[in-house]
Amino acid sequence: MKKHIWKIFMPIMFLAVYLILDFIDFASLIKIPVDNINVDILGILVNATIVIVLYVISFYYIDNKQNEKDENARNVVKTLIGTTYKECINYLTLVRDRNVVKNFIAPKVDGNKAPSEDKVINNFQTIPFSSFDKIMDMAASGYVCKKDLDDYLEIKKEYKYLVANRIIFYDLVVPQNAEQAAMIKEMNEKDTYIVNKIGEFLEKN
Repeated sequence: MKKHIWKIFMPIMFLAVYLILDFIDFASLIKIPVDNINVDILGILVNATIVIVLYVISFYYIDNKQNEKDENARNVVKTLIGTTYKECINYLTLVRDRNVVKNFIAPKVDGNKAPSEDKVINNFQTIPFSSFDKIMDMAASGYVCKKDLDDYLEIKKEYKYLVANRIIFYDLVVPQNAEQAAMIKEMNEKDTYIVNKIGEFLEKN
């Protein structure tokens, strides 16, 4: 900012000094033969200085407004991502509670449909990510850093998988075979991964 201000005031100071010296007839005071000065060239220089001053002022104003707009956009997208993550945590808290799933969620799930086609599971998977399209648009405009975008997409994928499995296999408490044990382990690992990633983002923002 100081650099921009210096660029603005340098031409202004130059012009102000010139006008003051001209007003007090400085050239005559120090015995400079003013008749030898090309007034036309001096007028061109003065006009050019004015144009440069106006250009620099306009550029600074536009640049400053654009920076402000960019900063606002980054703050908006951080808020959208943060809100998404908080909703993910809330929904994960629900599906971790086997009694809640057993009594209020699982009875509404259509077992004849794939998880992606079931309305209840699909709502749990998609509602937190209602701002997905908006976030992607802002990411395409450069308002989301690569790491935050990569984490967001990875969390979205892992969250969808985890929520569906927490609901479908809510009664899988004690594994009966290696496959079930592996599934429980995988769900717990994904749960920890999601919570840790979300915690990192919320802590720094």
